[in-house]
Amino acid sequence: MAEVSASLGSSQGGTAVVHNNNATSDESVIVRGVCVTPGDYHDFGSKLSWSKSRWISLPVGLYIELAAGSAYAFGVYSSQLKHTLGINQTQLNLISSVGNIGGYFGVPGGVFFDSYGPKWTAIIGGTIQVIGYLMAYFATFSSNGVPSSVAFIAISFAIAWHGGAWLDAGGVSVNVVNFPHNRGMILGVLKSFFGLSGSIFAQVYLSFYIKPDAKSNNVLGATLVVIFGVANCLGRIFSGAVSDKLKGRVSRPILYAAAMILFSLGCISFAFAPANGDNFCPEKTSRASEDGVPVLLFFAIACGSIVSIGANFLNLLPSSMRRPTTRGQVHWVQVGYLIVGLLCVMLAVTGGIQNKWESKGRLGEHRVELAVFVVLSAILILSLMTMSLAHFVSDSSITILGPLPPHDEDEEEKKDKMVISEGKYAPLQSESGMTPPPTPKESKAQGTHENADDGGSLNPSGESRQRRNTAGTDEMSILADGDYSGFESPSNEHEEMVAAMRVSVREASVWEALKSPDFHLIWIAQFCGTGAGLMTLNNLGQISTALGSSFAIYFGCVSCGLAYGAFWCLNPCLVMEMFGSRSFGSLYSLINLAPAVGSSVFSVGLAASVYSTHEAEGATCCLGQSCYQVTYITSAVLTGTLGAGCSMLLAYRHRGFYEN
Repeated sequence: MAEVSASLGSSQGGTAVVHNNNATSDESVIVRGVCVTPGDYHDFGSKLSWSKSRWISLPVGLYIELAAGSAYAFGVYSSQLKHTLGINQTQLNLISSVGNIGGYFGVPGGVFFDSYGPKWTAIIGGTIQVIGYLMAYFATFSSNGVPSSVAFIAISFAIAWHGGAWLDAGGVSVNVVNFPHNRGMILGVLKSFFGLSGSIFAQVYLSFYIKPDAKSNNVLGATLVVIFGVANCLGRIFSGAVSDKLKGRVSRPILYAAAMILFSLGCISFAFAPANGDNFCPEKTSRASEDGVPVLLFFAIACGSIVSIGANFLNLLPSSMRRPTTRGQVHWVQVGYLIVGLLCVMLAVTGGIQNKWESKGRLGEHRVELAVFVVLSAILILSLMTMSLAHFVSDSSITILGPLPPHDEDEEEKKDKMVISEGKYAPLQSESGMTPPPTPKESKAQGTHENADDGGSLNPSGESRQRRNTAGTDEMSILADGDYSGFESPSNEHEEMVAAMRVSVREASVWEALKSPDFHLIWIAQFCGTGAGLMTLNNLGQISTALGSSFAIYFGCVSCGLAYGAFWCLNPCLVMEMFGSRSFGSLYSLINLAPAVGSSVFSVGLAASVYSTHEAEGATCCLGQSCYQVTYITSAVLTGTLGAGCSMLLAYRHRGFYEN
């Protein structure tokens, strides 16, 4: 291979000017994992301003996910909503199911993101969400005591949660695209915060929006939502980290199947949890409360404020800047994980304390402490902005020039002969025999990524190959966000190395993906897991009323929450790995129809039917083990067999891809 030398420019600018010596004018070289030719300029993103970098988009994406996940707080105020409107459980489940259909019908948001980017996707989503919450709030607030239409309330929640789908499309998609080499790590922290949203809003509800010592508060239900949300968050973090750590040994579909089995165990725990006799039913009323559900107004104000500020910092970078993160940058992401973990612990502890105060009838005596809990949570949430400091970690831009005139080298110039790998300068081993692939323009014209020299190999050096496979980055990635499907070589070793660099099975259009069995396997698995998960989350208030407090309830909450979080972290990775980044926003939104449909089937078709069957005549709720037993036995069977089976089949179909 031709000798490459790099001379550093200003230390402030961090620019590396790389000269290709002893090369023809059109010979390409590999620099920092990118194939370039003399005269090309590649800005690798080091000198974008902080406000325009992908690192500010990451913590802002967390805040956008916080607003998008406000639907997870429904279980916190569902009992109050039921009592305020004077409706039965079937009507309440219908409201949540219609809301979920709106929330997970994210196709418009995904398509809009693919065409217009994250900023306007988030702005439109935030506007829709605020309108929906305001409609729901004013519908529950009635000065004349006339109950509002259940259909109108349901449509209001569908609008509000549909806005959340747009926010999710903007906040997740922009970071998945910006960090193609670190998807598990990035999605883990993003989706964990989405799952933690319900717990954060539950903290606010318990602190400011309950009547002291009133029986209709259902503090146990709110506590279960906090526990589920914390477990949900930890499940997303853990699954993201583990899926990256076990890459090449345990595939993501296998981990998805394991999460299905964990969820089925949680369902069994719910099914056989004892009823401890501490439960009660609120008095039945046919008139709407004049107080309404004021926490819905808070949702409208809080979510609108987050989006109006954050949308301006969602930056979608061009493909040349989407490089693997350096070790120093990963450390700042780990700081974000630590902060989220601390927030989880604090929410779990404070939720338990609040439930204990309520059980003793003293919750109203601790208003100051409750306000302190909220302030501490806000401080931790704001401190997530420290992740954006990864932008200032040393990095370099590269310019490829023609051959330098011959001259005698001094010691400094000898040090300048280097290639760039992982943000460090390592001496180029020109004797390795490395032959570069063609330039991007040539590859696109040919439709393939053929070797420039038929007799060469990309990297026959075992040492270099080992170095490439460490630190989570490819020393020689090739074009088009990792699509190597057209690369051909007569060398078996060459083919193995190219396969190892692939980051997706294919780059598929929406229609191509819909024709693939892989899409439907992912969809069915997501239908089972997230459908049953949403049913559980939306019914926690009623489950707490029916069964009261017990170890089995808490175990079921933790198990289902961990598994549910894993579903949402692993699923976007599966979509990207199966179909690439070409139509990711649209495909991710289509997959999200699975929880929308699943929520209706599990919540209305299953849970509400079983609940109503065992509800005493004239009562406002169902009490006892029978209220949810059949529901959770059925859910355990579906998730443990159908859901896990589809995931295992997906792993088997693409075992070669995941082994590499």
